[in-house]
Amino acid sequence: MPMRSPILAVPAIALLLAAGAAHATTTIFLDRCSANCSYTPGYDDSRTNTSSVASSASVLSAFTYGDTSWNDVVACVQQTFAPFDVQVTDIDPGAAEHLEIAVAGTPEQMGQQAGITNVSPITCIGTRVVDNGIGFAFAGTIGDSPIEICWNAAQAAGSLLGLDRELLSGDVMSSLGPLPKVFLDQTADCGEDTPRDCVCGGSTQNSYQWLLATLPEPGGLATGATALLALAGIRRGAARRT
Repeated sequence: MPMRSPILAVPAIALLLAAGAAHATTTIFLDRCSANCSYTPGYDDSRTNTSSVASSASVLSAFTYGDTSWNDVVACVQQTFAPFDVQVTDIDPGAAEHLEIAVAGTPEQMGQQAGITNVSPITCIGTRVVDNGIGFAFAGTIGDSPIEICWNAAQAAGSLLGLDRELLSGDVMSSLGPLPKVFLDQTADCGEDTPRDCVCGGSTQNSYQWLLATLPEPGGLATGATALLALAGIRRGAARRT
């Protein structure tokens, strides 16, 4: 079965985002919407279920594929983010700061185009992290395929963490190549099917190095020489097209 190409929220959504704190939220909550998920439109806030993706009050139906599939999804997303200092959990952090990926429902329930498999707000403000942002991996559209749901959830989370779509086979932020995917330490053109300028400037990105600067290695710090070197590498890569 051919792999569907997920679509990210249009960059205009960034206009709705409030400037966040100068640090990344390091908890990613995967929500299976067991009792359905209700959202109201507004500035993104995972603690109050307000979302810039929602154009009106919206209800997302629950993940329907059972505990075994769900546990596989969670384990896969945890493995995808294992190189970085981030906690991936399916336990709701409540009022604590966190990123959230709703892994359930269909795009139509959020007022999005049919066939979209994931969508997230993006911002170019500050650290480019959508603090307390909410992304969506539409499991009802994807079907009972934990590995494909995992990829969509990880890609939605990547967008909340400042990453654009890119043209690099096997990278989480790309539709190219087989599953499973990882964040690859390679510079690649931004784009969906053909190269384009990156949403936040430049023409290339390195997803691994960006996340390393935003979410350090476990036990590391996202400040000082490590982060500066990683960011410098990204800027050098953005100055040329491969």
